[in-house]
Amino acid sequence: MQLIDFVYLFTYSIMIYCSVLWFTVFFKNRKKMFSNPKPKRLPSITFLVPAYNEEKNIGKCLQSILNLDYPKNKLKVIVIDDGSTDNTPRIVKKFKKVKLIRQKNSGKAAALNNGLKYVKTELVACMDADSYPEKNYLLEMIGYLEKKNVVAVTPAMKVLNTQTIIQKIQWVEYLWQIFLRKIFNFFDCQYVIPGPGSVYKTFVLKKVGGFEVGNIAEDTEIAFRIIDKGYRIENSINAYVYTEAPSNFKGLYKQRIRWYRGYIQNVVKYSKMVFNPKYGNLGFFLLPMNFVWMFILSFLFFSQIFTLLWNFAQYFISWYHIKFAVILPEMRVDIFLIDFYTYFFFLFLLLTLFTLWLSIVFSGEKVDLKKKLSFYLSYILIYPFLISIFWILSIIYELAGVKKKW
Repeated sequence: MQLIDFVYLFTYSIMIYCSVLWFTVFFKNRKKMFSNPKPKRLPSITFLVPAYNEEKNIGKCLQSILNLDYPKNKLKVIVIDDGSTDNTPRIVKKFKKVKLIRQKNSGKAAALNNGLKYVKTELVACMDADSYPEKNYLLEMIGYLEKKNVVAVTPAMKVLNTQTIIQKIQWVEYLWQIFLRKIFNFFDCQYVIPGPGSVYKTFVLKKVGGFEVGNIAEDTEIAFRIIDKGYRIENSINAYVYTEAPSNFKGLYKQRIRWYRGYIQNVVKYSKMVFNPKYGNLGFFLLPMNFVWMFILSFLFFSQIFTLLWNFAQYFISWYHIKFAVILPEMRVDIFLIDFYTYFFFLFLLLTLFTLWLSIVFSGEKVDLKKKLSFYLSYILIYPFLISIFWILSIIYELAGVKKKW
């Protein structure tokens, strides 16, 4: 075996190991997937909605919050207009029960912190202006906050519109993330508190200093900071929040580069967590393993591109030597033989399909191959290349110190 064979063997082994690990965690906790604790009481809560030029979405977002199955006298909404130049403020003013705060354009974290100063309720929730919670979403979440040391709960996010291929891929990806986030929750290693719909204990969020202004992934940074302070994060797999996803490659590219560069920057900031048993499975296993996965994605992407180009070049040279003659390919017996690469490929493909099925089922959706086959095929065939490209570029941009205004 050559060195490249050992690298492939290591890569596939890690992929299989992680898959088996998450399946083990799932099967051990499968009966608790939907067992959200019932709240003993319903505390007061304020929704913070930062908005910048959201005239297309803000009305629907506010209406979905006001329509929640929750006592109206315990529900407050604050919109922080971050210097919008469209009709966002005018639309917000139509909602008499919603408080509007206006500020110069300063970014999402600054807007949330500005709104947080006016929060006097026991709980506070963040909601992106292009996201819409289901009516029972809060009731599926707040029971977790009665647990010892739990200060934040994350929801289950779904993609609302699926008109383009890019949105179809994200629809499947978000279902995958719903399932995986719950598994991470059982493994006690959540490291993101998503903007759309996450709920916090107000006094703790204020105590830790709110959101970090200037951080391009403030939802990751606040999660690391909360964990660093010794608090816990929980997740509800059926507290659904629907969100608008980028509809084209350009929008997805901008979003993912920001997410992934933000993740890298925050891991560097909290590097003391890496390999640190004090932070449990997150510090000792998941954060180091994520760097291994960065290597895996980069290696598989570049090795496949190199193999494709090399084989094409060899074929072209051979064809050139026979003066580009058109001949029928010779039937070879060995094309039916399966090497160990193929075994690993099909094994991982089966694990992927099984995980995909679990993700769909535990996200409250139907497989529905008649309508959704294109979704699944796009995800399986296109998503791995997209995610590899975005991670590789994010790493390159960080190493090169590329500056970008978000």
